[in-house]
Amino acid sequence: MTDVISMIKTDHREVEALFDRLRKDMDNRPALLAELAAKFVAHSRAEEDLVYPEIAKAVPAEKGEVREGAKEHHQAEQLLLRLLDAKADDKNFDTLLHECLQAINHHVQEEENAILPGFAKAVPAQRLTELGRAFSEHKARDLVISVISTGGPMKGKAKSSGRGGQDVSEMSREELYQRAQEADIPGRSGMSKKQLAEALQKSGKR
Repeated sequence: MTDVISMIKTDHREVEALFDRLRKDMDNRPALLAELAAKFVAHSRAEEDLVYPEIAKAVPAEKGEVREGAKEHHQAEQLLLRLLDAKADDKNFDTLLHECLQAINHHVQEEENAILPGFAKAVPAQRLTELGRAFSEHKARDLVISVISTGGPMKGKAKSSGRGGQDVSEMSREELYQRAQEADIPGRSGMSKKQLAEALQKSGKR
């Protein structure tokens, strides 16, 4: 089984290849964009739920980088939503596409150069392989739920609104943790982003 770091980097290369095809293949833009959005969201969710908590625990000095990585995921997803709403022949499409590409490229470089190397040194190879298996399963599950349940890659996220109408699923782990702290949810410090969102939904104090 491949280790989680290799899987993350493979996903990065696939996303880069999809951006390249989006720039060149005008006719197939809708399908390519849907594929890009589905893969990016599944990748982001798996990282935030499984990998980022492990990085923060194994390399405490990178907690700030991990929080920033989650924020960058959210920013890129918002750009992808705008692209999905735009027409492929819209004059603003290429501008949005370039903006999204720049945002994701920045995230990839930060992750591969500043976060993953320290994580690779701090965690045993066996654990990285175990995470790789869980990472792969998490992505596959999210992709299936996204396509079958909702018929759309970006609409597969749970739509539970937080205060001010903000979607809980669109919040960073830090934001969710603050809400959980305010709601006095027990065990919150050890929860993943997904677990925090679910706990807030059950508590009714979103």
